[in-house]
Amino acid sequence: MRLFTIAEANALIPRLEEIFAQVRQRRDQARPAQQALAQVEQTKRSNGADHSHEIHELRAQLDAAIDAMNALLQAISALGIEVKDVDQGLVDFPHQREGRVVYLCWKSGEDRVRFWHELSTGFAGRQPLTSEE
Repeated sequence: MRLFTIAEANALIPRLEEIFAQVRQRRDQARPAQQALAQVEQTKRSNGADHSHEIHELRAQLDAAIDAMNALLQAISALGIEVKDVDQGLVDFPHQREGRVVYLCWKSGEDRVRFWHELSTGFAGRQPLTSEE
């Protein structure tokens, strides 16, 4: 497990913001295909017409978007950062604090890491970093 200093975590924030922006963009691009697929599948049930080609195309579009999002999120994980919530852009950086491993907690939109929490408490247990850290 890689342990991050506060400075190392803060240095990665611009890259994380960029990656989460790309994930949101891919998700937004996938929504029309997802909605169209749901509508075509509903139409197929009601009229029995063959929509297999259209369904195949829409599923391929969705699969491509999901693969792209997964690759972006994997890039974050490969750095040793744990993605906790994609929609919020919430991540945890493993960190050594007072002789134990905790998480530095950051959420998209925050200009720097300002909080930490125990491994077992999650976002609800966030505590502010002190000014000396």
